[in-house]
Amino acid sequence: MADKQISLPAKLINGGIAGLIGVTCVFPIDLAKTRLQNQQNGSRLYTSMSDCLIKTIRSEGYFGMYRGAAVNLTLVTPEKAIKLAANDFFRHHLSKDGKKLTLLKEMLAGCGAGTCQVVVTTPMEMLKIQLQDAGRIGERDERKGKKCD
Repeated sequence: MADKQISLPAKLINGGIAGLIGVTCVFPIDLAKTRLQNQQNGSRLYTSMSDCLIKTIRSEGYFGMYRGAAVNLTLVTPEKAIKLAANDFFRHHLSKDGKKLTLLKEMLAGCGAGTCQVVVTTPMEMLKIQLQDAGRIGERDERKGKKCD
């Protein structure tokens, strides 16, 4: 089978769809992980991942498991676009006359693309974590009898 070049728009669409599906499937687990990690030793609200998910559904509803997901869902396509474009850029500049890249150069291109992706996604991750943890903090404050704003 001949090497067929896939157009950039097709790569972006494929990456965007894969990213949306990935975020949708994995986000509740990520939310539970974040809330479990951010618990204080003295006031442990959750005992396990399943306990966290059950309590989240009871107190915030099913869509409470997706608190903060809008950030990821909104930015997943541009994130994938940057990663794919950066990978193509690095691969192009590392190849000589369009020849196949060595394993080391493939790794360098991937590393460069991953670095570009991390620079873009770190602020998004910080916002996502703050939004995920907001439900846990609100629930803890309600248990103590405090009003949440």
